[in-house]
Amino acid sequence: MKKMENLKTTEKSKTRENVKKLIAEIARMDADKIHEGDSIRDDLGIDSLMAMEMLAAIEKRFGISIDEAKAFNVVTAKDLIGLVMFYSKKRKRL
Repeated sequence: MKKMENLKTTEKSKTRENVKKLIAEIARMDADKIHEGDSIRDDLGIDSLMAMEMLAAIEKRFGISIDEAKAFNVVTAKDLIGLVMFYSKKRKRL
């Protein structure tokens, strides 16, 4: 049981880091400077066109399809990470 928990924790950490790297690529900044509480628009400077580019890159990298209405509600990096984790879990169940 402990091994399974460690695997889930490792998977979440990898997802978190990969999403931060993607955000960093789009925002043209160092991933280490991105914090989960950062506002995608206000703190990281990602406009609507960049957000669509980021969404497409996330869907491609993680092999998921994110509902645009749900993506529209993303405010912070943490929101985006949570959304990716949700759709990744959903994909694994199928």
